[in-house]
Amino acid sequence: MSSPTCEDEGLPSWAQSWNIPFRNMMIGEKVLGKGNFGEVRDGAVKVEGEVFKAAIKTLKASESNNDRQNFMEEFRTLTKIGRHPNVVSILGACQHDDILYVALEFMPNGDLRTYLRNARSQDDDEQSTLSSEKLIQFALDVAKGMQHLAALRVIHRDLAARNILLDNQLVAKVSDFGLSRGEDIYVQTSQTRVPTRWLSLESLTYNAYSSKSDVWSFGILLWEIATLGATPYENIKTKDLMSRLEIGYRMTKPSNCDDEIYNLMLMCWQVDPAKRPSFNQLVTRLTSMADNPNEQTYMRMLPKTEEYMHMMIRPEFDDN
Repeated sequence: MSSPTCEDEGLPSWAQSWNIPFRNMMIGEKVLGKGNFGEVRDGAVKVEGEVFKAAIKTLKASESNNDRQNFMEEFRTLTKIGRHPNVVSILGACQHDDILYVALEFMPNGDLRTYLRNARSQDDDEQSTLSSEKLIQFALDVAKGMQHLAALRVIHRDLAARNILLDNQLVAKVSDFGLSRGEDIYVQTSQTRVPTRWLSLESLTYNAYSSKSDVWSFGILLWEIATLGATPYENIKTKDLMSRLEIGYRMTKPSNCDDEIYNLMLMCWQVDPAKRPSFNQLVTRLTSMADNPNEQTYMRMLPKTEEYMHMMIRPEFDDN
């Protein structure tokens, strides 16, 4: 674990309430992942006398000014979001040796996409280890997290199963705010790489983003949950996707998916953003499903049949 070598530098005035002295931040050697603007290591932080396991996100001083600005914007977004049961929350931060360290909740069960893929049946006569009820709960958890973001006028812009993390109780939490923006409507002017297969039609066409474009992405995420982590539009090349969507193409109903869930996806994928449901409405509908699990099976768990294997995984398209 690291130890301080000099006095801490100050955080911006708007972040002072989140300041943790560097001596109270322990940074491990294990790299948990690399984000848009830095890397994430395992660690721990001491806050008000209590020690919490944490994921420590850092941006080195050698990074470009643009990366530093984007990382600071992500940090600002995290402080604005605060704490919520379905959002990976900030624990604190410090600036030390010209390096910004941001401590986030540690999520021991990794990302939702990997979890879903690992839960697929392994034998011909075996079904997935996940229940329909649990899949609905994952969707509801994410919708609640996004409802919180929408209420704060935060646009995520990168909502996907790979950016949902699971805690020790398998509660799903929205994470990765590297592309987030805190405004009602955002028009992208930079050349930042964006996740094409999760984007709404207006985002692909006009680079315009809003809470309703996040709703479109939620529909894609719902499809990912239903297919246990399949790659969206797995048979369409990325460069052809926008033209297909413009003429009305939408992904077909997964074979294990109830009509009600698929209709929810289709509502999220309407061309007119105003006709898409809000996250408030999505939470209400999914809560009704979660509260009445015996009413009907919304997502059936399929054995490893040829039909099941058509829920394809295309790594080359996974993040674009």
